[in-house]
Amino acid sequence: MSLFNELQNLMVKYRFRANRKLSQNFAINEQLIEKIVELADLKESDTVLEIGAGTGFLTRVLLKKSKVVAVEKDNGLCALLEEELSKKNLALVCGDFLKAKLPKYNKVVSLPPYSQSSAIIYKLLENPFELGVLVFQKEFAEKLVAWPGFDEYCALTVLTQCYFDPKIVQTVSSGLFFPKPKSESVIIVLKQCSEPPKIKDKKKFVLFVKTLFRFRNKNLANALNKSRQFLLPSFGISAEKFNKRVASIELSEEKVDLLPVEYFVEIFNELA
Repeated sequence: MSLFNELQNLMVKYRFRANRKLSQNFAINEQLIEKIVELADLKESDTVLEIGAGTGFLTRVLLKKSKVVAVEKDNGLCALLEEELSKKNLALVCGDFLKAKLPKYNKVVSLPPYSQSSAIIYKLLENPFELGVLVFQKEFAEKLVAWPGFDEYCALTVLTQCYFDPKIVQTVSSGLFFPKPKSESVIIVLKQCSEPPKIKDKKKFVLFVKTLFRFRNKNLANALNKSRQFLLPSFGISAEKFNKRVASIELSEEKVDLLPVEYFVEIFNELA
């Protein structure tokens, strides 16, 4: 039976249909699922996080390879997963990934809801993992792999590339989903950097990078000056002390969106 026919049967059995508010586009192609799992290079010792398990088509293939933490926000689909999937090696979390407390995992393999792509990546970056294989909209994935100077280069680029080497490996046709998403999709692989940077305070660093990119067309000195009011409460220092630290650093004259990833880390550690 094809995955599309199986999906149709499940929709009848459990009386549901794709919820566009939750960005539900179900993968209905076995080759796509097999490719995603193959790229993850799973072992029995791995624990995989799947965000938005949906109907469990990907989940059940993952369970043949490793332990799985499957997160599903939709209560109806969560009931389906509890009924249809083997309980062995499965930790099913019924709730919002952005709020849920999760067991430990070392890999992420997922077809997450596109509407929450940025929030999902920010959440994942709080606890870096060894390897991620995810399907995103092409436009979003291009932000994760962008170079300085490109329009797509943004705070999320810098924060992602601090910890991972991201690569887009394959375009995914919209016809491999039901319903079809309106935009093109890609598979992206996030491989953890061999030597992640030493950052003094990750939460402050996220704020620092996000704030600087509010002034992406300013040079760094101007951007820091304009960012001061937003950064001081978090940094917990006076404006005078902040200004002295800025003055002691040899700052680039380049605009913020032309600065390489490692420079953001270096400047933050000097200021923090």
